[in-house]
Amino acid sequence: MKLFLAVFGKARPGFVESEVERYTKRLKNTAFPLQIVELRESRRTEKPAALLEESSEFEKKFPKKDFVRVLLAEEGKLMTSVEFAHFLEAQQKPVVFLIGSAYGLDANLKRTADLLLSLSPMTFTHDHARVIATEQLYRAATILAGHPYHHE
Repeated sequence: MKLFLAVFGKARPGFVESEVERYTKRLKNTAFPLQIVELRESRRTEKPAALLEESSEFEKKFPKKDFVRVLLAEEGKLMTSVEFAHFLEAQQKPVVFLIGSAYGLDANLKRTADLLLSLSPMTFTHDHARVIATEQLYRAATILAGHPYHHE
């Protein structure tokens, strides 16, 4: 099944870019190949207008009827890595994970998501969230494949 990680803006060169690329390459030969999709971050200065614009761009690229939409949000559901792996295994459509912009995520988009998922109760930079999300996707693939990467 195809996975997408949608993010607003570009990753900063260096550590973040290399780590995301490392896990994305590892996922190519698993049941969950991953494609990173960088969406255009709004240039509007008013938060509601910026969120609405970004939400619209995400909706056009990833229509609800075609994707399982998982939004990464601090108030989302916490899962263990094993629970997360089983969640992915159960999906019947491609899954898109969305990391919001500096303004966060539009409230309506959150309401219509299939899942709000929290990486942690702590707040991370968007760049660190990219790394954590891609590593957890790789970990989920290895859990389901019985690979020793994940030690229980």
